[in-house]
Amino acid sequence: MLRPIAIWILAILLGMLFVLVGFSKLAGPSGTVWAARLSDWGYPAASRYAIGGIETLAGLGLLVPSIRRSAAIILIIMMTGALVTHLMHAEFIRLLPPLILGGLAYVLYAWQPRNIRRRHVHGEP
Repeated sequence: MLRPIAIWILAILLGMLFVLVGFSKLAGPSGTVWAARLSDWGYPAASRYAIGGIETLAGLGLLVPSIRRSAAIILIIMMTGALVTHLMHAEFIRLLPPLILGGLAYVLYAWQPRNIRRRHVHGEP
């Protein structure tokens, strides 16, 4: 009984965080800051739209049980990319957020039952 509650709490908190961070790359003054950061790392400034869009959509996907595992995998991949970027630029203090967020996304991936879609479609408990 406690595990489903923990899954939902983690999915909601992590989902909200990724939606906020993803949206910050898409709009407002922080979008400009992200464009500059990405350029400094050698990525096109406009890649902030793809990264922000993926983070936002995957964050929302964490809230849908039937696609939660897929959304978690996408976020794990995104956080792996962030981790590699920070390692390549010797930004060691910036390794913590992608490690923690990627780890939490992995927890959601591992905890989410694999057959949840089948159970909902067939009306099983």
